[in-house]
Amino acid sequence: MSKEIGLAPAAESATFEHPWQAQVFSLIVYLHQAGNFSWKEWVDVFSEEIKASPLRKGESINDAYYRQWVSAAEKMFISLKLALKEDVLRRTDEWRQAYLNTPHGMPVVLTNATCMPAHNHHHLALRSPVAVSPASICLKP
Repeated sequence: MSKEIGLAPAAESATFEHPWQAQVFSLIVYLHQAGNFSWKEWVDVFSEEIKASPLRKGESINDAYYRQWVSAAEKMFISLKLALKEDVLRRTDEWRQAYLNTPHGMPVVLTNATCMPAHNHHHLALRSPVAVSPASICLKP
């Protein structure tokens, strides 16, 4: 693999902390192998993203790397017209909302963007009043 796309040998044995990291990594490799762009073009876009958005305070190197990888991938998709900028922004917002709507311990799925999934465990009753925004209430049909 390293000879085909110019990766250092250490990159071949790299592990992923989360499944989505492997997915976004393999998506770029697949699009390159399908002839959508040269590996040098990818390296140029990714390098620019690393320079533009370096490691943030409190961020692990792995988290920074995949944040930069995703951002560079989005830029590549838009420049190649594989996606429109508006679509990338909309889908990013949908995934963010799905994450916020997903109870701890449950998988984040895109359908959670519009409505929180039901879960079968109980929470302790709160002893103080809680304000609820009507906009955040989801009524299931």
